[in-house]
Parts: sequence; C-alpha cells; structure tokens
Amino acid sequence: MLIAFAAAADRKTIFLGRMNGFERFVEDAIRQQELNIEFITEEEHPDLRILLGKQFTSVAAEIVYQRQTGRKGESILRAIDVKTGKTLVTFRFVMQEEDSARKRAAQSFAVLLRDKLK
Repeated sequence: MLIAFAAAADRKTIFLGRMNGFERFVEDAIRQQELNIEFITEEEHPDLRILLGKQFTSVAAEIVYQRQTGRKGESILRAIDVKTGKTLVTFRFVMQEEDSARKRAAQSFAVLLRDKLK
C-alpha cells in the first residue's frame, strides 16, 4: 500500500492546450514514454501545462522572416511547471502538414520531456 501511495505521489498531471489537432500527436507520444502522468483539464490545476506557440507573435514579423529567408517561422512546444512558472522543456520545429512529420515532432518533444522528468 505504501508503494501505491508513493507512485501516486510521483504522478504528474498534464494539461495540453489547444493545438489545432496537434495535441493528439503530443498526447500519444507522451503516453508512449510510459511516464507516471495523467492528462487532465486545466480547471483541475495541473502540475505541467504544455502549450504550442510560434516563433513570432506578429504576423507581419513572420511574413518578413519568410520573405527574407524563404522559410516558415518555427513552432515552439513548451512544458511549463505550473507551480514555479519555469519552462522545463522547449522544443522548436517547423510545423508540417503531413501526419508523419507531426508525429515525429511530437515524439521528439516527448523524449525531451521524459528525460527531464526522470
């Protein structure tokens, strides 16, 4: 019984922000890492919040960057510790349309998260 209590105490709760469908790839990839985690809704006060953002907050800046470099701006996945407000993991990547590319990006992020949490 003590072991079960210790395992429950080590469990992390995770909230995934909306990511236009990409969150399903992230959740699947994190689950595959066999971490002691539970996905919950934000109202339940998670330990970690995983959010997707962009390199540029301004559309104009992103357009200028794309014209100058010929590349799209990066997307950024972040795992944030809710209690401390610190970012535990940051993963930069270019969001692709293909499911296989999205899956690879989510898996890379999940490995970084696993390494940070273990």
